[in-house]
Amino acid sequence: MSLHEQHATFARPETKIRLSLLGTALVDALGAPAEFHPRFTFEWVTDMIPNKNFGLSPGVWTDDTSMTLCLAESLSKCKDDGGFSEVHQLDTYSRWKRQGHLSAVGRCFDIGNTIRMALSIFAQGKRDAALSNIRAKLGAESNAGNGSLMRVLPIGLVYWRNLERAKEFARRSSSTTHPTQMCTEACEIWTGAISLIMQHTTSDMLLSKLALFEYFATYPYQNRKLKEALAMPSDIGPPPDGPTARETWYQTHHPLLRLIADTRKQAPKGKYPYALPSSKQLPSTGYVLHTFVAALFGFFATNTFEEGAIMVVNLGDDADTVGAIYAGLSACWYAGDDDGAEAKALFWSDRVQRWEKNLVERVAVEHVAEGLASRESIERAGNE
Repeated sequence: MSLHEQHATFARPETKIRLSLLGTALVDALGAPAEFHPRFTFEWVTDMIPNKNFGLSPGVWTDDTSMTLCLAESLSKCKDDGGFSEVHQLDTYSRWKRQGHLSAVGRCFDIGNTIRMALSIFAQGKRDAALSNIRAKLGAESNAGNGSLMRVLPIGLVYWRNLERAKEFARRSSSTTHPTQMCTEACEIWTGAISLIMQHTTSDMLLSKLALFEYFATYPYQNRKLKEALAMPSDIGPPPDGPTARETWYQTHHPLLRLIADTRKQAPKGKYPYALPSSKQLPSTGYVLHTFVAALFGFFATNTFEEGAIMVVNLGDDADTVGAIYAGLSACWYAGDDDGAEAKALFWSDRVQRWEKNLVERVAVEHVAEGLASRESIERAGNE
């Protein structure tokens, strides 16, 4: 189906929040067994299987979901500045690292190097000084991992009514562990996309996938590498009128849509059911730029939550994180209030229902989502 023919599903904010967090956990757990494995070297993943990387049972989510839940819980419980406090967030992340708080198995079994260093800096000195020390010591591009992008989802889900505030909070949230410009801007952009979906799907305004794509393609990027990967080339003129012609124009000139179109023409490799780009064409490493683009590829190349989830986790490498980031955006897009035929087709397919049934500690995810929905309702009351 064409991008201009697909529209985000209407739903109440609490539904979007609940299913976005649930979706994150589902696809994180789905992709975790494929983590660290190069593309095309493992069996095609479609269901929850044991995670042999860490000796875990099927359905166990990883640090991607744990940190997302930690941020969501902090926003829900903190009384400062509308629920936003960097120190409170770092405290919550530290509880996860030390005590297994909001872990699916009661312990922190995996943590990124940059996050580990940031939490170590935070634990060593005065808390206010720790933030400046983190920025000073971890601000180089060599620390541009995906650890802040993977957890930023709750900010857009709560603060979507005030886009500039949401983007500011996204940048500040990234800076607690990933202060480099690429990471803070990636979080800002992703939060803007979540906010855009929330603004349209909780009202009567239609939002097409083409319009969301144009948000990314026309964003005023500051980081050169993000701009090169996601913006329209500067030597291309304005798009034509009309959604069909405009979409064709993007497919011709934009690197991401061109890659999607080219990949669809290829034959599948090995036993895979359809073609995927090579790891050179579409890396899925822990580098934030790679993760960002790979998650968008899965979203814009597919028509349902399930379809995109299966595609991105089978990219391998940092499959769980790409999956979790894809899922937050995708679930926010597809999730609706009803459970009819359309909802089943777009989000609640039989396979996704099976994933939910096999998800470990689903109640913990739902509990945090309830708290985040309560925080969002406070924001709503403050804007009325």
